[in-house]
Amino acid sequence: MKSRLTLNLGLLALIAVLTTVAVLKPGKKEEPQPTLVAGELNSLSRVKLQNKDTLTLEKKDGLWVLTAPFAAPVNQVRMRQLVEVGQAVSSARYPIKPEELAQFGLDRPQATLTLGDTTLQFGNTDPINMRRYVRIGDTLHLVDDNFFHHLTASATDYVDKKLIPEGAKFRQIELPGLKIMKGAEGRWTAEPAGDGKTDWAELASTWATARAIEVKRLEKDTPGETIRVTLNEGSPIEFFILRKQPTLTLARRDLGLQYEITADTARDLLNQKKSDQEPAAAAPKSPGEATDHHDDDQEEEEYEGEDSTHGED
Repeated sequence: MKSRLTLNLGLLALIAVLTTVAVLKPGKKEEPQPTLVAGELNSLSRVKLQNKDTLTLEKKDGLWVLTAPFAAPVNQVRMRQLVEVGQAVSSARYPIKPEELAQFGLDRPQATLTLGDTTLQFGNTDPINMRRYVRIGDTLHLVDDNFFHHLTASATDYVDKKLIPEGAKFRQIELPGLKIMKGAEGRWTAEPAGDGKTDWAELASTWATARAIEVKRLEKDTPGETIRVTLNEGSPIEFFILRKQPTLTLARRDLGLQYEITADTARDLLNQKKSDQEPAAAAPKSPGEATDHHDDDQEEEEYEGEDSTHGED
């Protein structure tokens, strides 16, 4: 009886080992899952995206730039995410005929992305697993839909929100009523000199890192005060102040764009104190004087956004 029990336990152990071998298949490499676009995409130099806009993006000197519908610097992180759409795993593939396009929303694609020689058209999602239908040539692919917001983004959504190009070196910044200059020894000075308490290098650093909370096409080119940033290389960058309240709006006529800046960031960029932008308090009322409905303690409206951080220049 004992020997039979030992034999049964041995057989169970053998079955467990064989099952593990069958499942894990040691020594056999797992086949890589196919992607929408085969091969590396790092060598791409031109990408086209069609949705409500038609965007053309080109790589120049290792960086992506927008060349149509207007020319502008591009957010490199978001551009990389757009290119990586081509690396989405194709979980299922079927041949598709022209008369079948409508049922998948591909007769009028919601977006078309051209990566090199490959054109991807994006339709609806399947009602069960919510995977996106993608057409490449005569093949219908199904992919997990975690990137579609990049495909429907407008041209301005791809524009870099930094006011000054990454890594740019300043020589001079001209603000309304103030000019700061960097000397040969690297020390910043100002005209007028001020009270000696302001750190002009910190002001330059603020400009170097400042970002807008939103970028739009220039709506109305209204003349305003000028801000000019002179770099060590290249032409000066000029901004025109469209409005200061409730948020600072700067225009770049050369790009046809306007940048929305939060109130806190605006104060730092324009070297202003908070009290400089707040309305003056009304004089005290006499007992018999009529009282208006103005709130003397009303603070300026704050807008959520990404404030600039001060770095080294």
